[in-house]
Amino acid sequence: MPYPALVRLLGAAAGSAAHSAAAPAARPAGADVPRLTARQTAVLTLMAEGHGNAVIARTLSCSEHTVKNVVYELMARLQARNRAHAVARAVRHSLI
Repeated sequence: MPYPALVRLLGAAAGSAAHSAAAPAARPAGADVPRLTARQTAVLTLMAEGHGNAVIARTLSCSEHTVKNVVYELMARLQARNRAHAVARAVRHSLI
């Protein structure tokens, strides 16, 4: 699914949940929202566009090993099981 379509879809789902009477109470702003570095945000954005580690490394002018380390840090910080889950959590928290 293209990234802009995913953002629209998740935004629509969040909007309808906010208007639902059964929706849970809203969290305070900034609660449980992980903070990302500029490099983590750049890697995550390229991951969301579907690029692999080699392309991300070339785009950011760094090594594939560096990209792997950043992805590993992202997975831990976002508490994600895989790359798709990391992107979904980042979109949900408006990090990308």
